[in-house]
Amino acid sequence: MTMEIKNMDEMVVKKAIKIINKLKGVLGVQLLQDEDRKKLKGIESKREGDVIPVVNKGLKECLEREFYLAIFKTIEFRCPPVPTVLLVTDKGRILGQELISNEEKKKYQDRSDVYFLSTDFIFFKSNKSSVDTGIEKEFFLLPSVPFPELEDLSSISNVTSCSPSTMGDSYLKNKYGYPQDPNIATIIIGFSKTNK
Repeated sequence: MTMEIKNMDEMVVKKAIKIINKLKGVLGVQLLQDEDRKKLKGIESKREGDVIPVVNKGLKECLEREFYLAIFKTIEFRCPPVPTVLLVTDKGRILGQELISNEEKKKYQDRSDVYFLSTDFIFFKSNKSSVDTGIEKEFFLLPSVPFPELEDLSSISNVTSCSPSTMGDSYLKNKYGYPQDPNIATIIIGFSKTNK
């Protein structure tokens, strides 16, 4: 019975890896182990003590799944379906967000109610006052992000993905033999096996 479950698990993971490897811009996919899970959790928890804390909610959700994969990708990989970095308050207000496409950059380019912190990140000016007065605390949130390519597989459920922090990205590149190249990034995907 145990051998049968293990074989089913391997088939589910192999199927997911096969689909991901076919995507444009994917350099490789690695099944992460419990050791990686512990290390990434430790790395990410340190960021919560930064001057402006970084809370990687997406990573926490990915690592709660049954399986987790790391994708090593180039800039040719598709844009995420939603922003992967938000600046939020402890009251849930969005102060700023990553711009994930050229269309979004053009949309905000001439607006007077936003300030570009970089070419890919905007701050909404109207939300500044409550943070300045200390009423609300701000932090960077790395949310969970849909990963549509795996969502239609009947053998997989609870699919989610995330971006690790810079230190998490560096750890994964070092461990799995990828250069510390800013043109190579990592995504973590978490999913569970459908119980049938």
